[in-house]
Amino acid sequence: MDRKSKELDRKATLTRETIVEAGLGLLNEIGLDKLTTRRLGDHLGVEGPALYRHFPSKSVLLDHMAAAILLPVLRAPHPGEPWDEWLRAVATRSYEVVLDYRDGARLVAASLPTEPRDLLSKPLREAGFSEEHAIYGSKLITRFMVGWQLHEDSERQRADRPTESYDHDQAFRFALDALINGLRLALARTMARKIETIGDV
Repeated sequence: MDRKSKELDRKATLTRETIVEAGLGLLNEIGLDKLTTRRLGDHLGVEGPALYRHFPSKSVLLDHMAAAILLPVLRAPHPGEPWDEWLRAVATRSYEVVLDYRDGARLVAASLPTEPRDLLSKPLREAGFSEEHAIYGSKLITRFMVGWQLHEDSERQRADRPTESYDHDQAFRFALDALINGLRLALARTMARKIETIGDV
């Protein structure tokens, strides 16, 4: 089989899933700054334009890569699972997964898809938060996670900076608990106002 035939065969087997998987693998090898559609095409054994049959632009590809990292861990609450325990578990797992990838935090920060926020806001609404507060809460958690991950990522890549002595994972959990406590307080106030409204009727 000649080179052109091999490339045609590879094009035929390309899917969005295989491209995203290859993109994440290459991300770990070379980092976000060096990740181009040409490099990814070379990695897959096809010309760069072949990727545009599946993704109209590099930014759309990066969006799908970010979603592939986050969406598998953004589960719905288990039956009977308190919303605050669910949120802590999901946020902690998301934090861990993103940091498993080289430049994962930068990828997610630049390409944060809407699905994670939607998946977080629905259980918050079901827990009693208003539509508006559920959106605020999901944005608060996702932006906190991304911001913390960016800081952690930059610390890991600064070999010239002395390593801080505290436990970074414990610090993340402490800060996350503080945010969740704030959301608990906001929900309690919302429920109290609802009870007052019912009592006034």
